[in-house]
Amino acid sequence: MNACLRRRDRVFRLDDATFGIVLSPPRSMTPEAVCKLAARLQGEAQRPASAAPDTPRFTAAIGICLSVGGFGERGAGLSSVATAALRDAVAFGPSAIRVHRPESGPSTQGIRPARPRDEIAQALNGGEITAWYQPQLCTDTGRVSGFEALARWHHPQRGVLLPGTFLPHIEKAGLTGTLQAIMLREALEALGRWQEAGFTIPGVGVNFSPTDLRDPALADTVAWELDRHDLAPSRLKIEILETVVSTSPDDETARNIRRLSDLGCRIDLDDFGTGHASISSLKRFSIDRLKIDRSFVRGIDTDPRQQRMVAAILTMAEQLELETLAEGVETAGEHSLLAQLGCAHVQGFGIARPMPPEATLPWLRTHTGKLQAPPDLRKGAV
Repeated sequence: MNACLRRRDRVFRLDDATFGIVLSPPRSMTPEAVCKLAARLQGEAQRPASAAPDTPRFTAAIGICLSVGGFGERGAGLSSVATAALRDAVAFGPSAIRVHRPESGPSTQGIRPARPRDEIAQALNGGEITAWYQPQLCTDTGRVSGFEALARWHHPQRGVLLPGTFLPHIEKAGLTGTLQAIMLREALEALGRWQEAGFTIPGVGVNFSPTDLRDPALADTVAWELDRHDLAPSRLKIEILETVVSTSPDDETARNIRRLSDLGCRIDLDDFGTGHASISSLKRFSIDRLKIDRSFVRGIDTDPRQQRMVAAILTMAEQLELETLAEGVETAGEHSLLAQLGCAHVQGFGIARPMPPEATLPWLRTHTGKLQAPPDLRKGAV
């Protein structure tokens, strides 16, 4: 990291995995300039120590406090803001960079503890918590095979917040059903908008919590929403965590999932490989597709052990006639290797980050424009 910095800049080890960097005052340090410097630091921190296949691979999240030069700013306060920015970066995902200013410091400490339920309820009812969408690609054609709907909170003070920040508060307040209704409605509406714009997206995935899956009226609610939006049930992918399948003793959950499957919805098993689901449970819960957890995908292009593990999962899925999707794909090498191994679909930051609804159509147009028509291999074709 020192190689990326000037002689007057300083690097400090804060703990085993955290470093603090103090930049000497430059003539001009715009947010763009400091982000470019952060990207260079990130590249050095993530560079493998050797080319050996078993070399550990790391990601580096960076939080930045961009000082505005006020005389009242003190080192402890600036460090606190930078730490809050780092927490946001870590929460956002691998290799994220976040910039905060000193005046944003007090609002980055979390949801106000006094009445979190009121704040959550207001956010849900006021349209602050909405669905963002991350695309999924077919590895054979490169075409979009679906989107996953992911909750985001447009907080009036803190900006866009990730689910890890607010989902525990929603669950504690008993408002998971309200969030589920919002996500389902918005996901189906998005399918309609894409269709009207000329993009027939095969399906959209919506995550269902364990609480949602125990609701006796769940299947009827989903059927009503699909009918209201005039959509085939097969275009809705019900995403459930592997831990639900492997640990749920509740027959109501299994009955609900079977009813959704009988309705025609597709059932995706999320984070596969982390919850110890048995083969019998895959049948019991009517699973259609395995979403291979990102922990198996990271570094697969350079790690033979990861390759053998994923190859075994893909072979099992093929024998059980299950589709597969790899999550957390971040590099072209991972994408290419997964395609070679026979994984049918991929999803991750290397393809696109989750985006707000208004950004999906521009992204679809750009992505579609990059796809080339396949060559005509018929005999005599020119």
